[in-house]
Amino acid sequence: MDDSTVAVFVLPGDPDLSPTVRQILDHLCRGECHAYGDIMEWCESRGDCCHAVVCPACATQFVIDDEEMDELRRWTDREGHPLACGVRWE
Repeated sequence: MDDSTVAVFVLPGDPDLSPTVRQILDHLCRGECHAYGDIMEWCESRGDCCHAVVCPACATQFVIDDEEMDELRRWTDREGHPLACGVRWE
């Protein structure tokens, strides 16, 4: 196979997704796992929280901030359900 014929998968939706969100969606929607990632949350007693997206198929974890969490939720609501991938937060 000629390298110039490699197909490129383009995620639908906002072209201005942050690099971290794009990496998560590439893994969940493009990779072999093809899944909805689970959201994990760790909170300290002073109220500081940290979030991560965990792939249920291979356990890969991506630490994200609040803005990236919002991006993932918006993208999943708009684009993820028809593709059966994105994040699951309920």
